[in-house]
Amino acid sequence: MMKYRINLVERIRQQEKQEQVQKSTATLITVLSFVLLFLACTYAASTVLKMRTALEAERRKLDRIEAEYRKYQETRMIVDKADIELLDRLQTGRIFWTKKLAAMAFHLPNRPPNPYWITRFSYNKGVLNVKGYGLISPMQEQLITIDDYLNNLRADTAFSDVFGSCHFNSTVLNDEGGRERVSFDYSAEKKGDKPQ
Repeated sequence: MMKYRINLVERIRQQEKQEQVQKSTATLITVLSFVLLFLACTYAASTVLKMRTALEAERRKLDRIEAEYRKYQETRMIVDKADIELLDRLQTGRIFWTKKLAAMAFHLPNRPPNPYWITRFSYNKGVLNVKGYGLISPMQEQLITIDDYLNNLRADTAFSDVFGSCHFNSTVLNDEGGRERVSFDYSAEKKGDKPQ
């Protein structure tokens, strides 16, 4: 007869060892899984934070651009039809004064001993006002001299291209230290403008 010996303790010990290895493996896998989960969550959170920061920066940039665009639209709305018409009038209605003043000076009687001078001129609402004086000649032809001056000025195209009508306003005789002089005043109206 044969005898069989079964060692139940050894088999139990082997099973316990296997269970211990399985427990250790399961614990290690669980720990690694939690570490990987933690790393994944941390990475996802940092990515979300970066994206939110970038999104906020883009939103601020968009708000700034929208504000600038609104300001641009408001500025465009301020420039209305009346402003454009005024700008057009300024562009088309400007006067080049050099030729006008040169014509006024050129035709001014300047014969000694009785020269004439322009002392003041102004331009307002399409009307040029000129004041001046001259010394009276012994023949007292100052009114004829001033009338000739205005006729020459009216005939000069450098002056009359803008100022259509030129009229004599007043004259005054003054005695200045034994020398008589005549003060004169005339106006010229711009073509197409009616004084207000």
